[in-house]
Amino acid sequence: MLTTPRILFEIDDELSTSAIDVGNVTNSALAELCTGGRDGVLRLYDANQEVIRLLASRDVNGSILSIKISDANNDGLMEIVVGRSIGGGETAGSAGTVQVYRFAPSGAFELLAEHAIDRFVTSVYVTDVTGDGKNEIIAGGSDSTLRILSMDSENNCTEIIRYQLDDMPLAIGTCDVIGDEIEEIVTGNRDRTLRVLKVKDHSVEQIEALELPSPVISVAAGDILGDRKMELGVVTHDGSIRVYRNEESKLDLFAKLEGVNAQSVRMAEMNSDHMDEIVVATSDYKILFYSLYMAELRQIAEVDLGYKILSIAVGDAGGDERREVLVGVSNGPLKVIEGLYQIIPKFEVLGEAAAGANLRGKLTVVNVTDKPLRGVSGKLYWFPKDNMDISPQQIRFDLEPHETKSMELELVPKAQGSVIVRPIVLMWTEADGEVRQVTTPETAVLVEEGAAIAAAADIQPGFQAAEMESSALFTAASETSEAAAKPIDVETTVSSAAPAVEDSKLREAEALLDKLFGEQIGGAEILDIQEPAAEPAVTPAAPTVVSPESTMISEIRARPAKPQRPGIAPDTYAYLFKVMVIGEGAVGKTALVNRYTTGAFEKDYKTTIGSQFAVKLTHVSPPESEYGVGIKLQAWDVAGQARFKAVRKMYYSGAAGIILVFDVTRRRSFAELIKWVSEADESIGMRVAGICVGNKVDLPDRAVPSDEAKKWAEDEGFLYMESSALTGQGVADMFTVLAELMWREARRTLEEKKKGI
Repeated sequence: MLTTPRILFEIDDELSTSAIDVGNVTNSALAELCTGGRDGVLRLYDANQEVIRLLASRDVNGSILSIKISDANNDGLMEIVVGRSIGGGETAGSAGTVQVYRFAPSGAFELLAEHAIDRFVTSVYVTDVTGDGKNEIIAGGSDSTLRILSMDSENNCTEIIRYQLDDMPLAIGTCDVIGDEIEEIVTGNRDRTLRVLKVKDHSVEQIEALELPSPVISVAAGDILGDRKMELGVVTHDGSIRVYRNEESKLDLFAKLEGVNAQSVRMAEMNSDHMDEIVVATSDYKILFYSLYMAELRQIAEVDLGYKILSIAVGDAGGDERREVLVGVSNGPLKVIEGLYQIIPKFEVLGEAAAGANLRGKLTVVNVTDKPLRGVSGKLYWFPKDNMDISPQQIRFDLEPHETKSMELELVPKAQGSVIVRPIVLMWTEADGEVRQVTTPETAVLVEEGAAIAAAADIQPGFQAAEMESSALFTAASETSEAAAKPIDVETTVSSAAPAVEDSKLREAEALLDKLFGEQIGGAEILDIQEPAAEPAVTPAAPTVVSPESTMISEIRARPAKPQRPGIAPDTYAYLFKVMVIGEGAVGKTALVNRYTTGAFEKDYKTTIGSQFAVKLTHVSPPESEYGVGIKLQAWDVAGQARFKAVRKMYYSGAAGIILVFDVTRRRSFAELIKWVSEADESIGMRVAGICVGNKVDLPDRAVPSDEAKKWAEDEGFLYMESSALTGQGVADMFTVLAELMWREARRTLEEKKKGI
């Protein structure tokens, strides 16, 4: 349903704002609003109270074209990086068109560093593009150069890379295109190209260049699919919007809208559903909001401002843990537009518990709208189920306008290990008949001998695993909070015994969640046990040619499929196994899982709730069994966990098998496999069944020979095979073979238990 978000407030004295950003500049734990104008005046506002306060201002000369608030000198505090044009009396090439300021204790802006780049700087960006764990400043110059600057602890600003482009970069952004957990630089250029650039060894390498119909004037990265990977939004001068997806380390056009008068784009979560929305400023004075639905961009909201738009930004300008859209307009006041929030949920585990004691969880929900929301339904899911009990699991409630409700939950640890509390999905039906939803982040709970501790699972970059393991309590904050949380007054309590949901769409959505999250994944769920016959010794004939796959894989692949036991439903399965698909970034893990689990349900629902795993039923046909055996697999792709390194090991909990993937065209991805084997062994606590897969055999320029990879895999105790996610070669086989290996291990364990071993 198309909505019209309100303009929350305006800053009347802030006219013709040409650059905006939001960040915690004063180290107050709340974000401030920083603006720059065509008049060259830099201003900082505190908009966290009812009265907006101007904290500081400074005339920097020239015109301010770009602002970025970030930790530019890596001292743990935020600086303001400004890209500007030269002013009166200044000389191109000698005047600092990149400037770095901080908010000094005196209450004034203090210039820390500056660097001269031609007549003006089109755009500035701050992030780690070298992979050294420190931020760099990226700037685009009017001389068609891309500059990368580094600041040291003494605030010396040094140009470490200068890259000459074919034409002026009108827009600069970053996105992890190749999936190696290091941002690539993306430039939108006047020559109608979109270029992806990789920083390597103090030089820049162009890894992709796309020709577009008109100059690229705006780029932004965000997670609009909700799978914790970045998409890239691009606006061209003809008013079109394009969204690109990382596929096999290349940008693949995913969605497009033409002729919508777009002139600038941002991507950010605006409604607590853990998927980013696309925010577009148009040349006909509008702010448009889009979401992705079934691979198409769908407009969900619109605000007609009536002014020519000069700049937009997205951030929490009001300190209420909600993002707003900030808009600078020509000859008009800066406008702050509300987001698309309806219900804001928050789930937290309170403190830590001593051995034998239970943890307490708290779910708080706030209706931020002026209308009542009826029949809100939610359910808790966690894994492994055997490691913890949580009650109540079912939640139903109504919310009056602006009402806050909360409920406490009891978490009862039953075994040592890690438990992941899945995103709590709250759903309700709108008047138009559509089911809406919001979600909480995942929460990780670690139960050890003597204590149980918990934290939000979305650990921010920089919190290292070694620190986590030695810490008495996780100290990470949720990524949804850009500032410290304000206390919420709890007015009423959520009921866990509200009337049953009557709406059929809501019941259907709940059934899908039950199907996806309600499985037992902490080990094997035995539904149909058959007594195994003695396994005959098999002595395969010596091959006449060297096969690129292990002998057992060839043998399993060659077997004819066996029928299921008579009277068994087609969807019956004997075991459910969790499988981890692991390996370096950009080797094709996600593509393999998606190829295997292709189907409308998996794709659509994964897109909707941001799940990191897919579910599929397969069958194995072991020679000692008269009938085929149904195996349900949960295939987990950890590629989406790049930002969660500190708790990634928790996601291995309950895994019965692993698929090690490398790219046969990238030798480094093969050399790093031993690291992933060690991580899996340590995280699971034992060696489990596994297959090593050389992916992308459809590509030329192979760098890892089959015989070398096969020998390494078998020496490490894994079977080896090769695949192509693009063509489908070997994809189904790898999961079927692993299913049989896990089935055999489960049967072996069962027999040992029967014999009392």
